Amino acid sequence: MRLDRKVAVVTGASSGLGAAIAEAFAAEGAAVVGVARRFAAAPAGPPEPGRVTQARLDVTDEAAVTGAFAAIGPVDILVNCAGTGAFDPIVEANVADVRAMLDVHVVGAFLCCREALRGMRERRRGHIVNVSSVAAFRTFTSCAGYTAAKEGLRGLTRVLVEEARPHDVRVTGLYPGAIDTPIWDTREGFDRAAMLQPPELASFVVEVVVRPELSVEELVVFPPKGAL
Repeated sequence: MRLDRKVAVVTGASSGLGAAIAEAFAAEGAAVVGVARRFAAAPAGPPEPGRVTQARLDVTDEAAVTGAFAAIGPVDILVNCAGTGAFDPIVEANVADVRAMLDVHVVGAFLCCREALRGMRERRRGHIVNVSSVAAFRTFTSCAGYTAAKEGLRGLTRVLVEEARPHDVRVTGLYPGAIDTPIWDTREGFDRAAMLQPPELASFVVEVVVRPELSVEELVVFPPKGAL
């Protein structure tokens, strides 16, 4: 129970990697609030150790994010895993889709980081993990909006690393290759069995978080066959 007495917030916790990370933290004894737009109820107080409490939250809604963190109370760990994706060539891309990706991946992460960091700085402890993508480093076609959002998140994370360090708060940018999540449900021609599996990557995130003597600032993780 290496995360006993720790309070964790995981965004995008209704499926995929976010759900897997929330469960992995709870298995280590953390009191976890898993938030997502799909959940029914808003946060209603401190979570219970060893359990995942599901709470509704739109991370792009500033007032809702501020209220949620106030209701949860002091947070030791934040994982920004909320995401959305639309994949089209630039000449066919929809502006609304691009704005939605920027809102979730950049604005949403910014809001959650801001609220979590305020308390972490006062207590001089905490860990924030921002889940970006290898798309922040490598170029893929039909991926312009998603890449812009993930590169934006990387830039945010790099600044956060520097601003959090003097307050003994660790920040990790996670840049995985393809993960077998619902984002691939409408995309054909990809071998999902060769992708990273959420429980395996979630267990790796746990290992990074439970080692306060290490500060892992950028972490690129591929499945054995490569990025995609």
